[in-house]
Amino acid sequence: MKIIKDASREAAEKSFAQIQQWMQNQLMHPQFAGDYEAYVKSTSKLSAKQHVNIYQRSYIARLRDCMVAQFPALSHALGRQLFLQFADLYLLEYPSKSYTLGDLGQHFGAFLEETRPDKDAEIKETWPDFMIELADFEFLINNSFDEKVHENHQKATLETKEESLQLVPVFHLLKHEHPISLYYKEAVNDRDPQLPFPQESYCALLRRNYRLGLFEIYPIQYHFLAKFKETQSITQAKQFLVNQFKVDADELENHWQQWKTKWLEEGFFVKQ
Repeated sequence: MKIIKDASREAAEKSFAQIQQWMQNQLMHPQFAGDYEAYVKSTSKLSAKQHVNIYQRSYIARLRDCMVAQFPALSHALGRQLFLQFADLYLLEYPSKSYTLGDLGQHFGAFLEETRPDKDAEIKETWPDFMIELADFEFLINNSFDEKVHENHQKATLETKEESLQLVPVFHLLKHEHPISLYYKEAVNDRDPQLPFPQESYCALLRRNYRLGLFEIYPIQYHFLAKFKETQSITQAKQFLVNQFKVDADELENHWQQWKTKWLEEGFFVKQ
């Protein structure tokens, strides 16, 4: 495809920035007709519009591939064709505006919420909630790969004093109304999971040495880790469970020793 240099004085005087903006508009909004001949030279084989259409199709195909790569479990849950229909509508509503395609799916969960078929119904279906939770979860996973944090912390061991324990810098605690993390792991490992029924679930997502770990946890562990993340104090996290959930202090201490051993092995903690 050649940019016209001699078709007309008006076209020739268009700045490179204007040409870039025009091309970007054609790629991001292919549904709108463009002034093709003013910017693109037709050839004996292809018209100006056909030249632009080639770029539009390639661009859209690339964005579709990125959406499938960012949301593999959701693509499985919806089925590829239906997922691509949602993705196409999403890209029209939320076109890419970032220098990196890593941010492409940032608003996909919000888009699914905005366009859910039962949005105005008094009694809502549960499957849209599952899809929305899964979309937000998968974007968080993608985003966690790229979080910019200091990674050179020393891994904690059983010998590390409790007051020196600290969660790894990339550490997310998640509560869902569906078994999201279990479904995700089944889907990305090609185990063809069925759509789940609502079931409250808890998990921890962490990054250690640039590798992600995903762990299911119990509700009481979720609240313990959340309080520890907030206060940076094991003592305060224990006391919170005793006060808020009426957990027996001695029983909690036994649980904590088991949790600590397991979580140290799984890389939850580093030394302060």
